[in-house]
Amino acid sequence: MPQQKALAIDVTRVEARKRVLPRRPLLSSHDAKWENLYLEYHLQPEYESPEHYASHYTLAIRLRSQLRLERWLGDCHKTETCMPGDVAVIPPQTTHKVFSSQESEFIALCLNSEFVSTIAGDSVNQDVVEIIPHFSKSDPLIYQIGLALKTALQSDGSASRLYAESMATALSAHLLQHYSAPLHKLREYEGGLPKYKLQRVIEFIIDNLADNLLLGIMAQEAGISQYHFCRLFKQSTGLSPYQYVMHCRIERARMLLLQNKLKISEIASQVGFADQSQFTRHFKRVVGVTPKQIRAKR
Repeated sequence: MPQQKALAIDVTRVEARKRVLPRRPLLSSHDAKWENLYLEYHLQPEYESPEHYASHYTLAIRLRSQLRLERWLGDCHKTETCMPGDVAVIPPQTTHKVFSSQESEFIALCLNSEFVSTIAGDSVNQDVVEIIPHFSKSDPLIYQIGLALKTALQSDGSASRLYAESMATALSAHLLQHYSAPLHKLREYEGGLPKYKLQRVIEFIIDNLADNLLLGIMAQEAGISQYHFCRLFKQSTGLSPYQYVMHCRIERARMLLLQNKLKISEIASQVGFADQSQFTRHFKRVVGVTPKQIRAKR
């Protein structure tokens, strides 16, 4: 039997999710005419969605009790045990499918992709950085923003537009800071890592930049030996695991420097360097200027 083509979903239309979910949302921002950000509040019975994708970023925010479900993101599949406050991030054009064997309550926040690019501005080089898919994990900031937007919409939909616009800006900046990685094409080179393993390892790396990312841990995430992992990772990305991690750390640091909220020593710690001097040395080698010089340009 031929594989069914993924459905394209226009999240700006309130009827769009009828194609993938059994029930209409209990609450929607469509009538409130929010711009760049859309909210839907769902209480769905057991369901299995068809594979689908959208042109917007989608943040699926889990509410209420613990839930076990199956999720497919791009080429990856995972059995999730979701807790209240867990968030899945689905970038534009990423195929997505869910099977839930029990009732589920969640908020879907959808961000306009062009708006996210605008917010990126000079904080990130969009030619080398992208926001990647993420399976459900705890994200208190997105969770609180989702709840606050739901409350604002319920209280006064028309008056919530300005608040929604400010939250769209905050969410865009948060995604760029915490869910981005060096731009790459998830291609399967002959003898390289399969797409789903490469996607899993990259998600693990950007979620743990502040930690000591040992080669063995990354290889374990891919389910292969260290020797084969090093060879296959470089064949798939063009960079060794060490080079790739360093690239991720430097790009994350560049964003934090341009925000001008943290001391350089604090940024060094947040992105996984032992101290400021080590950070400055690696940053200058990769970027060509020091962290202080980047901040001075702001």
